[in-house]
Amino acid sequence: MSKRVNEMENGGLDKKMKTDNIDSQLLNHNKNDNAAEVEDKGSLAASVARLDEENMNESMMGLQQSSKPIHGSEEWHKQRKENHKNVERRRRESINAGIKELASLIPTSDTNKSQILQRAVEYIKRLKENETNNIEKWTLEKLLTEQAVTELDNSNQKLKAELEKCYIEIENYKRLLEKK
Repeated sequence: MSKRVNEMENGGLDKKMKTDNIDSQLLNHNKNDNAAEVEDKGSLAASVARLDEENMNESMMGLQQSSKPIHGSEEWHKQRKENHKNVERRRRESINAGIKELASLIPTSDTNKSQILQRAVEYIKRLKENETNNIEKWTLEKLLTEQAVTELDNSNQKLKAELEKCYIEIENYKRLLEKK
């Protein structure tokens, strides 16, 4: 009995601490009184109201917890069984949702869960194999492209050198023609 009284008193302390916190926020708010902050007073009042509602809900939860069945009783077993059913139902729903999403991502018309999972495994293996093949292909293409660029660069350098020689020869011929 005294434990429940302490819990209720602690709940009252929590409420007081939250209220004190909001009061200090309001005081700080009043210190910085400008137009934008005046509008915030409405939101602070809404926060106070929301905290009051939360405190009331917490108090109600405390009352509901006090009506929990005695450990080991028939009602306790019944409630535990019902909770387990709900947890299990949510787990199944989550698994089914995941399988449906997986089925939408893979190219299959199967509706059987085990078939969807098998097709997904096959599809992922095929994608990984394609990825490996593409990486190998792109690496080879990159090497060949780099080699071709290097050869073209060397050829370009040779042509530039030959062109430079030709310009020098043309200049020499022009000088010879001018001397004559």
